[in-house]
Amino acid sequence: MAKIGDVLDDGPALEIVGISAYDERIYRGVLASPGITVQELVLRTGESPGRVQSSLSRLRAKGMVSRLWGRSPRWTATNPGTAIRSLVRGVQSELDRVTDTADALETAFRTAGEDPEEGGRFEILAGPEEIARWYVRLQQEAKEEVLTFDRPPYVLDYRNPLEGGRLRDGVRYRAVYAPEAFQHAGALEELENQLKAGEEARVLPGLPFKMVVVDRRLAIMPLHQDAPLTRSVLIRGSTVVVALAELFDRLWAEAVPMFPEIHENTPAGPEDRLTPDRRLLALLSAGLKDDAIARQLGMSPRSLRRRLRDLLDDLDAETRFQAGAQAARRGLL
Repeated sequence: MAKIGDVLDDGPALEIVGISAYDERIYRGVLASPGITVQELVLRTGESPGRVQSSLSRLRAKGMVSRLWGRSPRWTATNPGTAIRSLVRGVQSELDRVTDTADALETAFRTAGEDPEEGGRFEILAGPEEIARWYVRLQQEAKEEVLTFDRPPYVLDYRNPLEGGRLRDGVRYRAVYAPEAFQHAGALEELENQLKAGEEARVLPGLPFKMVVVDRRLAIMPLHQDAPLTRSVLIRGSTVVVALAELFDRLWAEAVPMFPEIHENTPAGPEDRLTPDRRLLALLSAGLKDDAIARQLGMSPRSLRRRLRDLLDDLDAETRFQAGAQAARRGLL
């Protein structure tokens, strides 16, 4: 069995994938001594039991260690190559998203100094009332489609009374939601109503900002993300709008679909034929909280937790992180 010192000499290297220097030290200790107990880690590291236990919990959530059950619970490291490469892929996905945002903002930077007649027009909307008024007006003027990045904070109530009528008029609505958009009471129920009316919706953790793009020629986006929203910019006929629409298309392809309830008289499309387990895995990977997932799947939180335990067993996984990795390998996502 290796000594802890044998794997502690290289120094911290995993902070870039979200593992602190302290947690890496604990991980290296577990890696050096498979089947080690918390008490043994405390003796070897000189740290408190509570701090060591907290570190192990964080490492377990990231798929770095596993708990071996027995008379005295023991810990073992998962395969470092597999675990760390999974974390790297997650970081790379975030970096790609930041790059997409940078491309859109660079376009805005280059266009801002152009002649208004050639490069489009920018108008500052000051105050919640003016922002709300233009949000309504853009929807009323839409002829083909409305594209939305939806995340808090909100100027208006999260409900959109115009959407149902505009959908009936043939305007296509597509929205990418941040998971935190469903933290408001009644928000998920309102989304279900919009889905039944024809909205197409997906969820993506880490949504970079709010915006609405209409017919790929008009857009509104806030100039800051802090509540309350007091200043936004209205963009007309500019390459910035084109860039924002292209960014929407990229993140739409990356996001996880949300599904309405299927009624007996509603023909099922390809997405509606997904099994409950695949929907559960998709919603978990989107970062939704348990209560939001339970409502989306039409079950109680207790039933969801029971089903999740069964699913983890079926996938031979101890954590949601591991379940997502196993599901991806098996082609379930």
